[in-house]
Amino acid sequence: MEGQGIGRGQQPERRGVRLRGRGVGRQNRGRGRRGQGHMRVPDEIRATLVDQVLNHGLTMAEAGRRVQPNVGRTTVSSIIHTFHRRNRTARQLLRGGRGPLFTAEQEGTICTMGVENNAITLREIESAITEDTRIFENIQTVSISSTDRVLKRHQMNMKMLHTVHLKGMVKE
Repeated sequence: MEGQGIGRGQQPERRGVRLRGRGVGRQNRGRGRRGQGHMRVPDEIRATLVDQVLNHGLTMAEAGRRVQPNVGRTTVSSIIHTFHRRNRTARQLLRGGRGPLFTAEQEGTICTMGVENNAITLREIESAITEDTRIFENIQTVSISSTDRVLKRHQMNMKMLHTVHLKGMVKE
């Protein structure tokens, strides 16, 4: 048995020596609340926490234990800091990204272009959008992918037709 290495998944002999590192079977263990994810605290509980810490003199840990569901001390600390810095207890609304390019009326107009003329191409729709200043007054330029996305959203597919010129290929 001497001279053989330790195989995968086998424990080494311990003989009273404490081994460093993680042993076999402990790969996914951690400390604290690592696997629980982010907790969203409602606005009413946020206001209660601010009141208990600032007006009633409770510590952040005590205030977090008094509300239901229990809130951690660091979460209470973040809420208190937000109140001090921005003077608000409510969560900010999720925002970001760019708003819609077309209104509902404009999208309907694009769809009717496709229904009325089934042979219309995406490039023709694009040029019609940029030329029509009455309905599409807020649109200066538009891409082919944007018009295609609008049509797909309304379950319509248009083809992007290309004309291929075969000058040297035709034999006379």
